[in-house]
Amino acid sequence: MKDKMDLLLKQALAPTEVPEKKLNDQVLRRVKERQDMKQEQVRYKRRIPAAALVTVCILILCSSTAFAVYKYLTPAEVVTEINDNALQKAFLSEDAILVNETQESGGYKITLMGSVAGRNISDFLMKNGKGEVLEDRIYTIITIERADGTPMPDTSSDEYGDACFFASHYIRGLDPRVYSMMSMNGGYKEFVNNGIQYRILDMDNIEVFADRGIYVGVNSGSFYDSNAYVYDGSTGEMSRNESYTGVNALFHLPVDKSKADPAAAEAYLKAFEESMNESDEPIEKSAADLEVDQFMEMLTPENIDEYAEPVEETRQVCTIGEDGLTYYSYELEDGRAANAGTLLDGMFADKKPGTKAILGCSHNGTGIAGMDIDVFILNEDGTVTFVLYEPRKDVTVPGAN
Repeated sequence: MKDKMDLLLKQALAPTEVPEKKLNDQVLRRVKERQDMKQEQVRYKRRIPAAALVTVCILILCSSTAFAVYKYLTPAEVVTEINDNALQKAFLSEDAILVNETQESGGYKITLMGSVAGRNISDFLMKNGKGEVLEDRIYTIITIERADGTPMPDTSSDEYGDACFFASHYIRGLDPRVYSMMSMNGGYKEFVNNGIQYRILDMDNIEVFADRGIYVGVNSGSFYDSNAYVYDGSTGEMSRNESYTGVNALFHLPVDKSKADPAAAEAYLKAFEESMNESDEPIEKSAADLEVDQFMEMLTPENIDEYAEPVEETRQVCTIGEDGLTYYSYELEDGRAANAGTLLDGMFADKKPGTKAILGCSHNGTGIAGMDIDVFILNEDGTVTFVLYEPRKDVTVPGAN
């Protein structure tokens, strides 16, 4: 009854007027471009403190009077919280799609509030890795709350981030592991208000694919989890994995099919593929980059334990997907996380158990002090173990500054 009442309140109290006032390795390369953006640009994850805002509703029930706190913000109020006046006007326009559909899974309630798309409809337009302003965007608002009513931790709380969620738009017929927020110039802003987490998704405008169908998914973790959903490559359909124990909400975004533009959609996919396949432009390397390069040059599968040590929390036997990719995932307390799949063909040619293979590395810009190394180990039974390595504290790189 309480859930039904909450839904009725959300629908009934949404204002019609608001006074005007002035959000595969190739995919990983795209993600790295986003991580290298300048500080003033909108990042993939942005924490914004919430302002106190409560709307009070008075309910008259029979002969008694009850007072209830209406706990949900409207989409226009949500973007007002992040001071995006242009996006507020967009959510108040006729182009906005208001949904207010709620799904429950993994102990959380996820609500798809609404969406709006267009050119230059935000005060905070993102830039791509080349510094080009991205004008044509789609913005979607979701809420995340605990099913038992326990408040979500505020962004200033030490508990904030303990439970991670990955939310993205998806396109029917396109592999969600490749086409998502992470590869389509996506980002988000979020805040917590009255114990509810609000997230504003922001990515390339995909309404040109309206005739195919557009999904909005929210799963546990920091990346797309292929275990959370079932993707049928033959039909292009995407559905929830009913046996998944975490959060795996999946909504159909009701975009008007008249907004579809097959020619523009094909042009987008062609440009997407070209950008994924284009070679990286040479850039001047920093001292930290050079130190990492020199460290990797001296590192081999045979001597890695001499220069680096495993992060045991990441050690796991990998799963092999139907696509032949080797999948692994981890989330560490310091914020490092991964959920990825890679092709290991040819890495264990001699098939000798215990053989190590170094897939690659990444670093946070501080040199080997902030470096991670992806290592795979062949097991006796033919399975493969993944473990993250990091340089030992006492290691020095000859010639590095």
